[in-house]
Amino acid sequence: MAMCEYNMNIPASDPNCVAPMAPPMQMVDTAAITGPIYFDFDKSNIRPDAAETLDRKVPWLQANPGMRIRIEGNADERGSDEYNLALGQRRAASAKRYLVNKGLAADRFDLVSYGEERPVCTEHNEACWQLNRRDDFRIVTIGSDMIMVPRD
Repeated sequence: MAMCEYNMNIPASDPNCVAPMAPPMQMVDTAAITGPIYFDFDKSNIRPDAAETLDRKVPWLQANPGMRIRIEGNADERGSDEYNLALGQRRAASAKRYLVNKGLAADRFDLVSYGEERPVCTEHNEACWQLNRRDDFRIVTIGSDMIMVPRD
């Protein structure tokens, strides 16, 4: 079939013309982008396991400069609300600094701290507290050439 210039005057039933196809869209595995990183008690430094997780995000972010990310700092329930909000902010800032040091533009990241307000685990033990000492990553803007692939 012949490729025809898009024209509203060409009948849809014209067998000699097909509508041009949209350019291929890039598939984005959201799990690779949004997976959390974890912190030690009362710390905001990037641990080696967190660095590995952040390093896996870098290629996607470099390849998709239109993608904006919100880094959400969290803390476990120990400590005052005020202290945990500040700690969550320091954790989010550490992740941003790490990614910027890898060559990503600082203005692509928004930071927010939830302190202890968004736990993923509510038991009162070290294993649970570890899950709450984290940064979450949320895609807030994506470029028009991307589509999302749901997590399994």
